[in-house]
Amino acid sequence: MSAQVKNRSGFPRRAARASGPKHASPARRSSLRLLRERDFALFWAGQTVSKVGNGIYQVGLAWAVYQLTGSTAAMGVVLAANAIPEIVLALFGGTLADRLPRRAVVLTADSAAALVTWGLTVVSARRDLSMPLLVTAACLLGVVTAFYRPAYSAMNRDLIPQEDFRAANALLSVSGNAARVLGPAIGGLAYGLGGTTVVFGLDAVSFSVAVAAMLVTRTRCRPSGAQQHSLIGELMAGLRYTLTTRWLLLVLAISLIANFTCLAPFFVLLPQLVRIHHDGVSTLGLLTSAEVLASIAGALVIGRLRGIRAGPALLLLASVIGVGTITLGLAGGFPPALFLGAALVGAGLSFDVIENTIIQVKVPEELLSRVYSVNIVVSFALLPLGYAAAGFLARWAGASWVLAGGGAALIASCLCAWLTRPVRNLGSVRC
Repeated sequence: MSAQVKNRSGFPRRAARASGPKHASPARRSSLRLLRERDFALFWAGQTVSKVGNGIYQVGLAWAVYQLTGSTAAMGVVLAANAIPEIVLALFGGTLADRLPRRAVVLTADSAAALVTWGLTVVSARRDLSMPLLVTAACLLGVVTAFYRPAYSAMNRDLIPQEDFRAANALLSVSGNAARVLGPAIGGLAYGLGGTTVVFGLDAVSFSVAVAAMLVTRTRCRPSGAQQHSLIGELMAGLRYTLTTRWLLLVLAISLIANFTCLAPFFVLLPQLVRIHHDGVSTLGLLTSAEVLASIAGALVIGRLRGIRAGPALLLLASVIGVGTITLGLAGGFPPALFLGAALVGAGLSFDVIENTIIQVKVPEELLSRVYSVNIVVSFALLPLGYAAAGFLARWAGASWVLAGGGAALIASCLCAWLTRPVRNLGSVRC
């Protein structure tokens, strides 16, 4: 083990090394000022371009599948081929990311994704695209994501001081939400100009940019140490830590409840809610834009605030999501209420900034990627159930009642969690 120092929250943080990135100041910095930190800025810029590329790719993939088959069910097959490998392999991905340098894992994953998308670009240019090829590519990218995501989620520990985690998570949230708008918009334009070849090519370029940025990004060296357990043994150690750490179970439970009761119904039922009130696709687009813009604004505000008490902030922001879905459910076609509800849901999504910061501060460094992999597996397993449940319940009770009921359930869960010891313990953590 390397020398450790205690931060002001009482949790260990490794001392800076000459071989690692140099930090301008130990003082907390705002999100935008953090971009002056060379290595974090390189990582953030490269991954932001890659996220936009992912949005571009989704548009091209959907149109390519529909052109080849004329079937929406075929798109479901492609999406399943992408999701299943990630669910199955994510725990192994998190274990490897804790064993190996996370920079190397992210770099390897982005390089593999670049190879797959460049291959799709070449095949598309030759007009040889086929469903088996698209399914295979989706499966390979799912495997890549299983190893990439746990390493990416923990990269802050290798790039910046603990004092900057919240600002960094805010910036990563902003780039992810911005990519949700920019990616599909660019993808639609690119498809109109050059079809799937241009779309896949842009995604390949975006992965190549991420690889180039990561190649020149310096990270703090983590001691490898002798491995005392097998890969399976270390995977089980990560599961045991997650299942026996009460504050972590509470944080993950609130996140899962928010996904299941509010966010899944929001994304599934918002189009139906718009149709019920005889509005068109333009209204749906504006509501989605309101949600995304509020998400960006919320993340920037959370990134700038000082001395946030982690537990109360987590529950407050989750409750804002609940209030937003209740507002949507009770809006009754009143446009201002619909936009207010969408904006509240978006603002509450800055919950993720606090959640990630708590996990990055409190989870031991050698277990961090494994904890993220457990979260990924559970989230991916429950979200499809949430989508299905929202659609089924909407047929029985109506979209408005499902949204309102889901929001009430989330708020009730937050009120119950407020009284628990783990939240009181988190209340003393300032992030």
